[in-house]
Amino acid sequence: MVTTIPLHHWLSYLILREKRKQDAYKREANGDSNNCIKKNKAAQLEYIKTAVSVALLLVQSLILNTSSSLAAAQITIDSFSVVIDGDINLEENPEDEKLQRIIESVTQLQFIPSSEEDGSSTHAKTEQQESSTDDLLSEVGTLLHQLFCRGIKPATASKTDVPSPDEGDSDDSQLSDNEQPGAEKGRTKHSVRVAQKMMRRVNISSQDEHLLSFGVPRNLCRMVTDLLRWEGGNEETKFRSIDEVAEELMQIISKPNLFLYDDSGAVGRTGLTFGSTLYGRRDETARFLRAAMLVSLDMMETHLKQLILVNGLPGAGKSHFVESLIRSSSEFGWIYIHAKFDLQSQPLSVVTSAFNRFFVQILADRNAQEYVARVVSYLQANLSSSAIVSLCDLLPSIRILFPSVLRRVVSDDDELTSQSEVVAEDEFASSTQMSRIRLQILLRKLISALGRGERPLALFFDDLQWADDRCMELLSALLERDHLQELDDNDDTHCLFVGSFRSNEANDMLLSHFDNFERSASVDVTKIQLGGLAKVDSNIMISEALRLPARLTSPLNNLIQQKTTGNPFHIITFMQSLVKDSILNYSLFDHRWVWDIEAVKSTSIDKTVLELLARKLSQLPCDIVKALKVLSCLGPKVDDALMKYLHTSPESLQEFITCLDSAVEENILGKNEDNAYSFVHDMLKQSTYAIMTEEEKGEKHFWIGMHLLTNAPADNDEFNANIFSIVDQINTANSYGITDEALHMKFAELNLKAGKISVDLSDFQSALSYLKRGVSFLHGWQDGQYYDLSLQLYESAALVSYLNTGIGLMQKYLKILFENVRCFEDRLHGYLIMIQSLLSNGKHSEAIENILFILQELGEHISTDVASKEVYVELMSTKALLDAITPADVIHGKRLTDKSLRWRLRFLQLLSTPLYLLQPHLIGVTACRIVKLSLEHGFCSESAFGLQIYGQCISNIQKDADECIKWCQAALCLTESLGAKQMIPRIKTNIFLFAYWKEPLQAKIESLKENHSELLMAGDLEVLSLNAFHFGRRSLLCGRTLLTADKECAALLHEIHQHRQMNALLPMISNHLSILKLIGSNYDSKLQPSKPLFHLLGNSKIDSEDGLLHHALSSQLIGPTQQCYFDRLVLAFWSRNYSEAAEYAEKYSKCHQSVRFTEPFKTFYQGVSAFRLARLEDDKAREWADMGKTALSQYQTWVKYSDWNWENKLLLLEAESHACEGENEMAKSKFRASIDSAQRHRFVHEEGLASELLGTFLEENGEAEETKQQYAYARSCYQKWGAFALADRLLERG
Repeated sequence: MVTTIPLHHWLSYLILREKRKQDAYKREANGDSNNCIKKNKAAQLEYIKTAVSVALLLVQSLILNTSSSLAAAQITIDSFSVVIDGDINLEENPEDEKLQRIIESVTQLQFIPSSEEDGSSTHAKTEQQESSTDDLLSEVGTLLHQLFCRGIKPATASKTDVPSPDEGDSDDSQLSDNEQPGAEKGRTKHSVRVAQKMMRRVNISSQDEHLLSFGVPRNLCRMVTDLLRWEGGNEETKFRSIDEVAEELMQIISKPNLFLYDDSGAVGRTGLTFGSTLYGRRDETARFLRAAMLVSLDMMETHLKQLILVNGLPGAGKSHFVESLIRSSSEFGWIYIHAKFDLQSQPLSVVTSAFNRFFVQILADRNAQEYVARVVSYLQANLSSSAIVSLCDLLPSIRILFPSVLRRVVSDDDELTSQSEVVAEDEFASSTQMSRIRLQILLRKLISALGRGERPLALFFDDLQWADDRCMELLSALLERDHLQELDDNDDTHCLFVGSFRSNEANDMLLSHFDNFERSASVDVTKIQLGGLAKVDSNIMISEALRLPARLTSPLNNLIQQKTTGNPFHIITFMQSLVKDSILNYSLFDHRWVWDIEAVKSTSIDKTVLELLARKLSQLPCDIVKALKVLSCLGPKVDDALMKYLHTSPESLQEFITCLDSAVEENILGKNEDNAYSFVHDMLKQSTYAIMTEEEKGEKHFWIGMHLLTNAPADNDEFNANIFSIVDQINTANSYGITDEALHMKFAELNLKAGKISVDLSDFQSALSYLKRGVSFLHGWQDGQYYDLSLQLYESAALVSYLNTGIGLMQKYLKILFENVRCFEDRLHGYLIMIQSLLSNGKHSEAIENILFILQELGEHISTDVASKEVYVELMSTKALLDAITPADVIHGKRLTDKSLRWRLRFLQLLSTPLYLLQPHLIGVTACRIVKLSLEHGFCSESAFGLQIYGQCISNIQKDADECIKWCQAALCLTESLGAKQMIPRIKTNIFLFAYWKEPLQAKIESLKENHSELLMAGDLEVLSLNAFHFGRRSLLCGRTLLTADKECAALLHEIHQHRQMNALLPMISNHLSILKLIGSNYDSKLQPSKPLFHLLGNSKIDSEDGLLHHALSSQLIGPTQQCYFDRLVLAFWSRNYSEAAEYAEKYSKCHQSVRFTEPFKTFYQGVSAFRLARLEDDKAREWADMGKTALSQYQTWVKYSDWNWENKLLLLEAESHACEGENEMAKSKFRASIDSAQRHRFVHEEGLASELLGTFLEENGEAEETKQQYAYARSCYQKWGAFALADRLLERG
């Protein structure tokens, strides 16, 4: 139901409500006239707001009727009716509640054109029809006047009686056409304009006065007078249609704070402000929000990471664009972290500082306690104690969240006093290669913790043009898929990655990374380019800044758009310069912004905005400029603590802050709630820095650096927090002409410290920069009191050069070091770096030669010309020593403190890597030497390595699994007691490799997966690959469902590929292909639907299994070659191609002397194949039978270690042996026993195998009915296993 009443009647109700409120306020005032006036104004404004809303409905109803002929005379207030929602009984003096309802329930206005009752003449009708748009607009002005002025019509007056108050351009229109700009005439022209402005102020129209007296805001006054007096207005700003009136009313209604409230006092205080509104960018916004919504609403059908790359010229508003849209999506509860790069800060520290700053803020928020608790819970569940400690070192603000973990770890570390010095020296050289991957994993886990549950995470990497390659590598790592987490359906991370960069400053490195993102199968990239604002959008921006409707600012906008090409920052800067030059002013008389349009035309924007900004800065007082120069030399934000270091006296500090506050008022600086100052735009910072001479820059940087160095707290943690700021300032100052040697040595020492901290943060590029500067401060190698400083700087510089793949630079530093050290021991760190470089570049023979020389100098003589018998003797002599003690004696034995002996053990361990590839039988010799030295002098982390390799060698040569497992377990316990946390997952991997002898094969699957995460955290990529391969092998051989194994192996394959461990991919791909072929598929269709797995190798020549094997053979990769042979053996065996299986088993055995995890399975497949061939090939029957019995004999030994793993296989070998001997009943019994054992021990694949072989045996003996039963049972087992190719093959036979 609706109620319709005439507009003039409804207007009387609106007037009545206002009068009632004013009467009530008067009664409440009790003589307080000021309060009464204030409340009366509020009542007036409430009236106006309601009237404006109805005015918009009125104009919209007119627009609907302009399609037909409409005469101005037909537009009267009586032509309109108000439609009110609901059935309302209208009365003359309704109660307040009903009155409110009548006023607030208006839904629309109906327009019914009036007609002449007396039958007007044809001439009158024609006159109506010929009413111009101007006449119609004038009548609209009359209607609006009545609405705003409580029903009163405007006074009748000539439309040209009084000049219209405008922004200055209409003044010029009254000048004669022949007046041209010039010196004299320019002054005359200006004088005319001034005179006209004065006339306007004296001659404000009576209509304006009338409107103002009714409390009508000035923008509405201007609208009404322009509609009524269009002839006297500015031609460019006059209304041209009723639609334009509607648009202006909508703009006023949408932003009443800007356009309705006359707040000249506030404008006078704040000056020209632009607020935080995002103007234009509709298409760009839609694309941004689409990607954000996919993340926030978890709409991703795949596990693609969402990356938005925003680019544009400086000043295009990239940062503002991103932050505005994240804020506008507040309903999703975004967690927002902003890392903004700049020229003064080390790039990687920008990232860590952003996370640290986020935690400082969120820990102070009481409403975020539940969220923080979830983050802590996730991190504790997914990170080891040592990883949490590393994360706390990276982000000191989160230490408070893990007090129990830190106390426990610190307590453990306190027990390691006996060898702390030796370990500290060595770990700097050995662990740095792992730290980069560790940092990536830690941040990935942290992002997973922050972006889980209901609140998505937005990570904004701002100004990427100033990021370095390491930061881009980190971003790439964060964007990589966590395949194992996805596999566990545990990837509940909702994170939006956003990057911005200046399109005119993007270098090749940055563009290369962007290309990689676009090619990545794991990243969905949304590219957004921000150009200049469209003319309509820049006009809205200017309109809202000036608090004037867009119609009035359009001429000014047209000029500014031409000069700035719509660049938002350029628009702001140019307009501020107009204010500074008094071309654009806020008139307290007119209560609005006014401008001289001709002066705007003649004002040129400088060649570059930097020049414009420089001119702006030059107009500021000297003390403010001086303070800004200091800020321009610092990072993106300057807080209270930093300012106190620069100004130790309260007076100078207050003067400095006063200057900064003045810069805030000038819109040059911003100040946040924490009293931290920053430039409102980095271009302002650049401009401030650019106005200084090089000498002045050096002076400022040196002054800042020395004040920070002198006044920063001496506490180690506090000093480390400021070390980068101190050193960056000193380095940038280029020592500012300081020649004092002691000061230079101090600067060298500071750079050394900054370099080492950068290495801990995996920021190797920054570390190299610091260390190179440190070396330069030495001015050559220094002996005497600065010898140790020289030694550390050159060692560290060589190491970090190697880590940055700067081999030539590394060799340069090592050459100087080797030429100047005092003794051989001082060469050892350098030698270690050199050997690591040789190994990483594949120069294994040269590495062995150098290590043997170093060991000889250290007193350890190793020969590479050693026969297997001599290796056996070495192992037996070591075994005799170990037999005399227990593992507990090792775990709790004395610790090695002799530094020279520790170096011997270190190089013995290092020797194992190239020996494994070139002379693997010699690994046992190095392991035994390590164990013997440790038994004699004390134990260290290298001792654990020696013990586990010794155990493996004993297992290979003596087949003694108990001895192997015992000493591998001892190695793990020793590692834990030493606190060598990074080695623990490595030792665990080796234990898992040999645990299969005694523990159920299925038992360690989950442990291997957990260890995978620990290895990632440790950054141990070499053993990570071994662990991943072993996981895949065990998944294939233990009877795990092949479909699950397929997904797991695919995830691991892609993870290893992400870490570029290309050699490890060979055997992993071979293993995965075996799984796929057993399933009945050749390719990884889920992850790469159109490409085979071979594409991961990045070698177009490897496109088949044959290509894989050929590459392994030609590259002399013994391990991968052996595993390729094993996979061929597996497929041949399960395909019942026994001759081929026997051939590949023989090739497998010739590859390597050591026992691998696959050895018992090779023996099993070889034994079964041999027994089958003995029955098929009469001429070689005895030879094949003997080979089968050899396998049977080995299994009779192995089953003593674990009946779970080996019993069913032994029974099957025995069944085949009885079948060869013609002992059919015994054979049947063993076949059935094997089936039963495989079922009990959950080897469904071997249950099917035994059943199939029993069926074959029965078929050979003519028992057709039971043969079908066994084949059917075998087929069901293969289907449970997921080996559909095998099930289909049996279907054909059945």
